[in-house]
Amino acid sequence: MNIASDPNKSLGRVHREAPCSIRSPFQRDRDRIIHSKAFRKLQNKSQVFFSTTNDIFRTRLTHTLEVSQIARTIANHLSLNIDLCETIALAHDLGHPPFGHTGEERLNSLTHEIGGFDHNFQTLKVVTILERQYSNFYGLNLCFESLDGIVKHNGPVDDKNKIIKAFWDQNIFVGKIRARYLSLSPSLEAQVASLSDDIAYCAHDIADGYEAGILSYESLKNSPFFGEFLVSEPLFEDSISLSVAQACRDLIRFLVNDLISCSLKNIEGLQKNADDINTPNQIAFSSDTVKKIMELKSYLFKNLYRSQEINSMRSQAGGVVNALFEHYFDNFDTIPALFLENEYYSKFKNSKHRKLNLLSDFIASMTDKEALETFDRISV
Repeated sequence: MNIASDPNKSLGRVHREAPCSIRSPFQRDRDRIIHSKAFRKLQNKSQVFFSTTNDIFRTRLTHTLEVSQIARTIANHLSLNIDLCETIALAHDLGHPPFGHTGEERLNSLTHEIGGFDHNFQTLKVVTILERQYSNFYGLNLCFESLDGIVKHNGPVDDKNKIIKAFWDQNIFVGKIRARYLSLSPSLEAQVASLSDDIAYCAHDIADGYEAGILSYESLKNSPFFGEFLVSEPLFEDSISLSVAQACRDLIRFLVNDLISCSLKNIEGLQKNADDINTPNQIAFSSDTVKKIMELKSYLFKNLYRSQEINSMRSQAGGVVNALFEHYFDNFDTIPALFLENEYYSKFKNSKHRKLNLLSDFIASMTDKEALETFDRISV
């Protein structure tokens, strides 16, 4: 599915709409994401730290904007569809629950009976079912290419039946988008969005970890890969933070340039058709850089994501999600009517499965602030 050669070409939307005279289909998709309630809620959802911790730390919203900016730069240099790439990047975290991956892990465990919780497929549910902005349909009615990129922004899906189930859930797409358009591999634009995500969080999680005092200058100086960018010794105490900030920028610049250079070589000889263009790993770092990124991620996992400070937050977050789930499971009728009245849930014949799906969606829609305030209220 290569649409880069014609930015106005799309396989279409589930609900037909008249074309816009001043925007391409993917520009409209981008705008719909930005104007959605789910997008605004990202400002109060965790990236690494609780969104209520410090106004300087990244939230899901600021992270998303940074991913989008990086993705636009890469897409432009690779002559891909910038608007589609930006749409996927802006939408990629809409399905995240409060407290980031900790919230996702808890919801996944609590909903194992209905197949668990995955923020990528939750994002698809948000933009096709849960977001309400139009009187004629549920969701945002995005183009098929945008939806396909959202589902696969983390890479190829290993089971086509899993994709079909996601797209055909509640018969949303039956008779409107044919299954033959589905492939296991993501579009080049989705691949760009995925690796832009990696570039953004590797550099910016370091910046936030340093700002929080968890990652010291000495630790970063000796860290794999990132330490290579801390080449000069700061002359003054207050210049240390500037040195770290510069190193973060240098890391991003290196990764973007490496990705563009390697990807150009990978796609140079590809035939411009759907069978060839949607092959995995065409957008890629060089092999040496991949090794260095893995070493850096291992360092961050050990020294930041599993630090005492973050583990304390993870423990608190897990307890909050558990408590919310138990409370609303026993007080189901107190869930807002916006969820209870959604026709989507009427498809579940098993009342417990209906309850679990609705409860999962309701909690996933919460921000950190909403979850913590609700927890305090129900704990009285």
